[in-house]
Amino acid sequence: MINIKRFIKENADSSYSDFNKKFIDSKYPIVGVRIPVLKKFAKEIEPEYIELDSNPTHEEILLYGFSASNFKTESEQLEYLTNIIPFIDNWCTCDCIVCALKKLNKSQSYDFFTNLLKSSNQFEIRVGIVGLMRYFLKTDKLDDILKNIFLIKNEEYYVKMAIAWFYAEVCIFNFEKGMSQISLTEDKFIRNKAISKARESFRVSKENKDILNKLKK
Repeated sequence: MINIKRFIKENADSSYSDFNKKFIDSKYPIVGVRIPVLKKFAKEIEPEYIELDSNPTHEEILLYGFSASNFKTESEQLEYLTNIIPFIDNWCTCDCIVCALKKLNKSQSYDFFTNLLKSSNQFEIRVGIVGLMRYFLKTDKLDDILKNIFLIKNEEYYVKMAIAWFYAEVCIFNFEKGMSQISLTEDKFIRNKAISKARESFRVSKENKDILNKLKK
């Protein structure tokens, strides 16, 4: 019998917990189980073994998402992502889980992520942005995605950071479109953060970094 809570307890590290709390703001307890340990254990289980009660640990939520990656179809992975979205309240849970579910790259997932952009919840929006960035950035959907992201009106920090991250990633694979989107962005934080993140990348040429630097507000 798999005992999830015992596994979490036995692998908890208080010093790592203290370290994580400096960067992850969550209402759920962070006990300090490292991501590689969670991912390794997740390969042995399925998410139905994990009961997410009203107050799970941060690590139980991650484990639920990682274990859903064991499913082989888009619809199954999407079902479990839908189940876990109400528990996503920080950047780490969002980004780690979305990027682990590698089957979310077809039309059903595209529609799901796109609809999340219309949410009023900052982490639902971030799930949508990260999902579109992770699985649809290099597709013929890019123009539509850029239009939809440009329409987002949300002042929350983690939404703005995700938008900036998305624009920076576009600059890596399609510089002209990325630069154009940044130049149209009136929000000073998003604009400058996107430029900063793109200029930090070794995959953006020095010439293009110089062009971006001139767009700073």
